Amino acid sequence: MSFDATHGEHLAHGSVFAGYRIDRVLRRIATGTTYRATPVDHGPPASDSPASDSPAPGSRAAAPPGSGSPPPVVLTVVDAEHSADARFRQWFSRSNESARATTHPAIARVVGHGLADGHLWVATAPVPGHDAAALVHHHPDGIDVDRAVVIVRAVGEALDAAHLRRLVHSGLVTSDIFIHTDADPGPADLRPPGVVTLGGFGLTPPPQDEDTPHPDTDVAGLGRVLVELLTGTTSVARHRVSGAVSPAFYAVLARALDPGPEQRYRTCAEFARAAELALHLTHTDGEPPTDVMPSPSPHGALARVPDSDAHAAGSPAPRVFGTAGHPGRPAGPVAGPVWSQGGSSIPRSRKAWLVPLFVAAVVVAVCVGAVMLVGSRNAPAPWPPAVSHIADAFPRLIPASPDATGWRDATCAAVSRDGVDGISCTDPENLTYAVWHTAPPGAQQKVTAPLKGYPGDEITWRDGPASASRESVKDGWLVTNFSAPVHVPYTVITTWPDHSGREILDAWWRTAPLG
Repeated sequence: MSFDATHGEHLAHGSVFAGYRIDRVLRRIATGTTYRATPVDHGPPASDSPASDSPAPGSRAAAPPGSGSPPPVVLTVVDAEHSADARFRQWFSRSNESARATTHPAIARVVGHGLADGHLWVATAPVPGHDAAALVHHHPDGIDVDRAVVIVRAVGEALDAAHLRRLVHSGLVTSDIFIHTDADPGPADLRPPGVVTLGGFGLTPPPQDEDTPHPDTDVAGLGRVLVELLTGTTSVARHRVSGAVSPAFYAVLARALDPGPEQRYRTCAEFARAAELALHLTHTDGEPPTDVMPSPSPHGALARVPDSDAHAAGSPAPRVFGTAGHPGRPAGPVAGPVWSQGGSSIPRSRKAWLVPLFVAAVVVAVCVGAVMLVGSRNAPAPWPPAVSHIADAFPRLIPASPDATGWRDATCAAVSRDGVDGISCTDPENLTYAVWHTAPPGAQQKVTAPLKGYPGDEITWRDGPASASRESVKDGWLVTNFSAPVHVPYTVITTWPDHSGREILDAWWRTAPLG
């Protein structure tokens, strides 16, 4: 059965497409339509039990003989325009193959994908519950911080796991996040693993001139999802996050959404941890406390002002200030007498705890200073001056100090070759990447000289020229250069014994934080 989703058409209830009978429309997406569907059952009815094995790529899910009615699926059908795009078709197939091979409990299980009647399609196992978009719909002013943090943390862990398998989502929205509960989810209802299921891989076209989106797009997408969960909208400018939060949260959010990818967090988990800390730093329930500031005493000397005379006729009304120092709502009557001197006033009830509060503040300051002093003494040794600028230029690829680990848990050290300085890192799979400072004349020739078959095959990507060894080279290599001013002085050389340049390209380069 043919149709054109780009013109608002969709599959009718009861129609069969790619071996699935359409039950109902679930949602419209930018590239097509998502349905609840049931595999066409050719076997004898029996008990309702889900199939345990996934079908081969491109085929529909089939129930084993005697298993009864096959379980329903979530079927997404891509519109004709995107299905006809060869670049999108390749991205769609590769993403869903990677998702199908991923066993992370929070990533939707792909039971089939393919092409039928000129339309790409993918079927995933359904999730009992509702998606995060429905949660936002029922809470238009946003959900509480604890719920949002639990959801974002689980989604961030799933995205980071996907990135390790060279799988990037690129188009994360709340409708891609399914929550495993029929009730309104609270923190106690969301315990990993499997508290949420993330779907929608391969449904957002990658940027122009790129075969694969960079993982930092998922960091920004997770930031937008967090804003929507907290405010009911993705507009940061028009809505403040509900509750009292510190300015640190806005700094965390600004970094996650920074237009410059190199400024964003290196991983989704890193963003989730920073956001959680900032949100809970000053988060309180209810209104912030207020201070009542009555008018100055007309005598200018220490005088007792009875409660009944605090707002005598003809005297200015007191101003009410919130914790930010802006006029707020009236705070009601003041308990106890107010003492005033020269225009300043301090309620007697507050004088009793000002001294111990001051002492406590001094103690805290001393403790914090001691911790900072001890921490500075125990701080890890920095990179040598000759290579520290390399670590600064690639903060998501190289650790801040030699004692820490880099991208994909790589151990790193300062190196030098024929007078060219660099930092070399080796990950647990024995893949080595070295960032060399090749600004001096002839430096690049020195670091590429040991590479067999250099310059190999040229590669075009968004941030500059690159080249990979040909298939005939057993111990493959990949050389990456840059066009952005901050990275122009550097060359990244990646090697992997017993692996081809193409394997390095697919397994490491496509998701490495190079930009």
